Amino acid sequence: MVIGILTKNVEPTILHVMNVVREGVLQYLSQYRTLVVISDGFSTDRTAELAGMFQIQPVQKLVVEQMGVPGKGDGIHTVMEIANHVRSKAIAFVDGDLLSIKEEWIQEMARPVLYGRADLVVPFYVRDKFDGVITNNLAYPFTKAYYGSDIRQPIGGEFCISRELMIILLNHPLFPSDFGIDIFITTVAAAERKRIREAMLGLKLHESTTKYLDPESSLIPMFRQVVTTMFDLAIYYSHRNQRPAKTDVIVSDYYGPIPVPVEVNREKMLETVAIRYNEYYDIFERILPEDVLRITRFFPDGNASLDANDWARCAWYLFSEYSQTEDIMLIDALRVLWLARFIGFYNECKDMDFIEAETAIRENAKIFEDLKCDILKKKL
Repeated sequence: MVIGILTKNVEPTILHVMNVVREGVLQYLSQYRTLVVISDGFSTDRTAELAGMFQIQPVQKLVVEQMGVPGKGDGIHTVMEIANHVRSKAIAFVDGDLLSIKEEWIQEMARPVLYGRADLVVPFYVRDKFDGVITNNLAYPFTKAYYGSDIRQPIGGEFCISRELMIILLNHPLFPSDFGIDIFITTVAAAERKRIREAMLGLKLHESTTKYLDPESSLIPMFRQVVTTMFDLAIYYSHRNQRPAKTDVIVSDYYGPIPVPVEVNREKMLETVAIRYNEYYDIFERILPEDVLRITRFFPDGNASLDANDWARCAWYLFSEYSQTEDIMLIDALRVLWLARFIGFYNECKDMDFIEAETAIRENAKIFEDLKCDILKKKL
């Protein structure tokens, strides 16, 4: 068993994550030979130094600087190469900034793969309705509609994969070096018809949640990386006979603590949409249907908002165009509309509890499914 911890400037949390991983291994995986690999993404703080000093015996540990360029994808690729070298049967990944990681997570992720019951275990986190903003409004509904796999959190951050899936991923021509890695792992598993299992891990708290307050500097770059990978893979697999991957939901109801509310800077998002909209107006005018375009023309005045139906239409129309041109400007244009959709989602769900909001998210995903075929057939 190999467990990779992905780090970059996580000095405040790395020792906590390493200690919990150690305890999880000792409690649940003591019968397996386990190697913990800290794959550091060129930290400029003391992350790598602290990881090197912290002892986790009797569990084996390796601290390495990741190969390639800064980016989560290359960090995971580094762990996979090491796991391949030691012929690991299962490979798990956790982020180094986790505040809520528990020993039980190691068991929930690793055992289905070690027992030969799954090729990919993805997390099901109980998250605030405004956490996972890329997941809720695009990654989840697009993956569900395109591949027929109801994987609720396809970019959840933590994974466990089988050796068989790892070899497919390592040899894949579209292996990304950046934040696209999470959707890459999930999508390839779904498209290659591997056994996928969701593990209920409860609450997730991580330091990066605070970045939602500044979408221009954090969420927008992540959006570009995730969606480019997602669209490129959809094109790559478009000629294959798609069948739903097997997805088992471990727990259908949740009775634990309420998620910690996530602060969202709605005014900052409105400002970003108002500033960026005109940069891509030519694209919107050329691709979007007139009734949607009429709504978007109010965005520069600070009135940005899209409902679920109009947002799904925008996403499919721009994906269809991207599938023919692979013009990265289309991704940048889509992220402006995505922010407008998030504002609309905020307005719709601000008074809902997280269970009511979860129901709304799943209903919105159904809209993606309903619109997919008609729009893609019309455009292609």
